[in-house]
Amino acid sequence: MKDVELKLPDKLWDFMQNLVDGLEFESIEAFMLHASYWVAELYGFSAKAGGKNLSALIVELITSKVDAGKKEDQKVQTVVQTVVKSVEIPNKDLIMETYGSSKFMFEDAIFAACQFTALKQGKPPLSKEEFYKSMEKMEDAGVLSKMEQGGKTLWKKND
Repeated sequence: MKDVELKLPDKLWDFMQNLVDGLEFESIEAFMLHASYWVAELYGFSAKAGGKNLSALIVELITSKVDAGKKEDQKVQTVVQTVVKSVEIPNKDLIMETYGSSKFMFEDAIFAACQFTALKQGKPPLSKEEFYKSMEKMEDAGVLSKMEQGGKTLWKKND
């Protein structure tokens, strides 16, 4: 086990303390451990059901409840995916801005465009490591899909 130190907003602390006081959880630490497991499951910690993470299973469950013929199906799926996938990803706005109206881009083109956009905005350029971490997080969140094309990495913007 590893120790973690967190600074929490007072309202969140009070909420957790109320759950402990109401005997829902043994302690704040127990709540945090439980919450950590839930978030990890959401993003694929165990991925038991056919390799799908919990967020994908939630989307499938909710969208299966809506008739396929209705227009609301797409609307519900979009809302669910947005809620499930809303995670803070560093440099997401910068990377997504480089796509413009494009749906596919090569990785090196995205990186170069990010550097140019960052400089235009007066921000420091991204390191390769920082760029790759952001791209991986965007792939994990379902914002982008990675594929290989002619020995190069191509990224698809998911809608």
